[in-house]
Formats: sequence, C-alpha cells, structure tokens
Amino acid sequence: MTISTDVKEMLPFATRIGARYMGKHLTEQFGRRNAVDGELLVRVRAEQVFAMRDVAD
Repeated sequence: MTISTDVKEMLPFATRIGARYMGKHLTEQFGRRNAVDGELLVRVRAEQVFAMRDVAD
C-alpha cells in the first residue's frame, strides 16, 4: 500500500474517477475539486482475490 499527498499525482486518478461516476462532462471539474491539499491518494495492490458466484438470486 502507498499513500501520497502529492496533488499532481492525485489529479489523474481523481479525473478518472470523475469520468466513471460523474460523467465525462464533469470529469475535469471533479478531478480539480478533489485533487487538493488535505486529500490522500491511497493505492492498494490486491494479493489475493476471492469471488463467489450466484450469491444473490
């Protein structure tokens, strides 16, 4: 796991998240609003993935 407070490093991730959840028309606005001092970029590498199939009907 890595944690970063570097705003320049956060911006690409924040804009990609914005595109996914806010729509392409708000991507840049969302990224700039969320890649600011006081926020953190936390990256986690999965070492194991467990999955279940047909959990809900």
